[in-house]
Amino acid sequence: MMIQRIQSIYLLVATVLAGFFCVSSYNAVKIEEEILNIYPKDNPVILIVSILVALLLFISIFLFKDLKRQKTVILISMFLIVALGVSIFILMMTNSAGLVSWSYGALLLVGALIFALLAYRAISSDQKILRDSDRIR
Repeated sequence: MMIQRIQSIYLLVATVLAGFFCVSSYNAVKIEEEILNIYPKDNPVILIVSILVALLLFISIFLFKDLKRQKTVILISMFLIVALGVSIFILMMTNSAGLVSWSYGALLLVGALIFALLAYRAISSDQKILRDSDRIR
């Protein structure tokens, strides 16, 4: 029997945050007196990767019977979140149109990464408990 507790909640929160990132502004560009918000839908690659991250996190909730595969899927999604953040940062720095600033959507991405990391640690803790209980038998 698998012990499935708090990591399901962590993965659900990470999924919701990644899903909200898909529809929220992640940075703003100030050109002269006008502020232009930039959304993932403006860059198809960022949109596809952010949807893929949300889907992977959602799928990982239901992989509780195979903890090793669940951890692998979470690691892949965390890698994609970091790659997404780095690519957004690079796009932000190469934009010479005006003053660029982070928006609240970037915090959603950071939150999704933190909750995915918490879920990964909780799964590792459960694996340790299962190993210890198997050793006692």
